[in-house]
Amino acid sequence: MMITPAPAPKQPEICPSQWLNSVTPCPQWIGYPTRLSLPIDLIWSADFAVPEIGSRVHIYMNGFGPAEVKAYFHADGYLGVICQPDEMPDWYKKQAPGITLGYFFGRELEPRKPTPAPAAAAAVPEENELGRWSDQLDAAHEANGNNPAINRPDDWIPEYADDNQDHEEYPEHPGDEQHDYPEDDYQDAEAEALGDLHNSQFED
Repeated sequence: MMITPAPAPKQPEICPSQWLNSVTPCPQWIGYPTRLSLPIDLIWSADFAVPEIGSRVHIYMNGFGPAEVKAYFHADGYLGVICQPDEMPDWYKKQAPGITLGYFFGRELEPRKPTPAPAAAAAVPEENELGRWSDQLDAAHEANGNNPAINRPDDWIPEYADDNQDHEEYPEHPGDEQHDYPEDDYQDAEAEALGDLHNSQFED
């Protein structure tokens, strides 16, 4: 919340007029007895409702303590209250002797809230990549019914060379088939001729 600093320490001015139907904007840091005198859409920075004039509040900022709301004011789009603490802090008495009123914004009427812990550091790219691979592997296992035997390295069947193929299962390799050779034909013809000669000796 960036707000113009309050004027030099002096007793805040509370204007009795309500500035109704005035073409002149209500000055900043001037106290008014009603919010109707102020610009619309001002921001109240506290979590609780804007206190009424004359109500009791506790000013946590700088230890001002219990106080009474005396008027409203505005500055840089924020709504504030002019309060009269029951007892001004000693440090303030030394800084601004005789001053009994002060300017306060909504957040200053609340206890200081602890600063949220910083967000955890983002994972390094390598960790993100490893996590992505792990997720993909888990998805693959789930798709395979979580069967650890599927896609194991020992399930790989090597490819053998052509000369080791069985010719009955792989007829596309004609080199593995049996062939008749001319020498075999010659030997068969000679045996047949000898058989015919032997048989002719016993014919009539």
